[in-house]
Amino acid sequence: MALHLGTGLIETRGEPQLKMPKLEKALLKALDDLGWEQTYSGKAPPEEIDPEDTAVEFVLLANGDGLLAVRIAEVACVRDVARHLHGIVESPLMVFTTKGTLFGRRSVEVTCRKFEVKDGELEELPVMVTHTAEVTDLEHNELRQSPNALRARIKTANDSMLGAEASADLKDKKVFRYKRAHKQVKFSSPRLGRLMAQIETCEAFEAVFEGEQPIVKVVLSGGAKSLAYLKPEELVELEKAIELRPEIARRRAGEDG
Repeated sequence: MALHLGTGLIETRGEPQLKMPKLEKALLKALDDLGWEQTYSGKAPPEEIDPEDTAVEFVLLANGDGLLAVRIAEVACVRDVARHLHGIVESPLMVFTTKGTLFGRRSVEVTCRKFEVKDGELEELPVMVTHTAEVTDLEHNELRQSPNALRARIKTANDSMLGAEASADLKDKKVFRYKRAHKQVKFSSPRLGRLMAQIETCEAFEAVFEGEQPIVKVVLSGGAKSLAYLKPEELVELEKAIELRPEIARRRAGEDG
């Protein structure tokens, strides 16, 4: 089974510059709208975190030039939050993500990406491949501690990208922790549950018909594609689950973003 980890940064851009109270209010509204539930807020992270705590850390940052940002300790939700945040503040945003995948403790893949969110649309921009130049080789001893080894590679690549392409001297100002509060859908089969898990982290998806056969096509991170052949009643069941998740619906082929 592959291990997936990552991080992301959303920067405010444009004039007039946003003020921190407005960004904080917009972030909290965006997370609430997207079905997240706050478990902590403070000027610094909590002193102790339960090992079983699955909450995600969201950090507000600022530099001396008045530029603001949000750092997110999970890569899967970064663009969803950025789209929603942009709709609230109506200001251009830059989004940086670094995702790492460890395949069976034998090979690692780390990917840096950059996006601009402007005029209601999200556009991917090129990044230099040199950011990930030093992250592909893992020593055998490191593989025994796979999560730590992968986190180290992600940090190396992410620091390289942000150092070259993001704004400098951003300092932590306030820390939030949120957990997902989505209603858990009970599917009629484990296969539908696995398909929904793919759609939750996909680049894009669409439901099409070949004759009377429903097919769900999913584009995964990295460009890999997956097909799922469903029964008509299974497609209805899946669509009902997707309707409960507006951020996922935005990834449907032909939709914005």
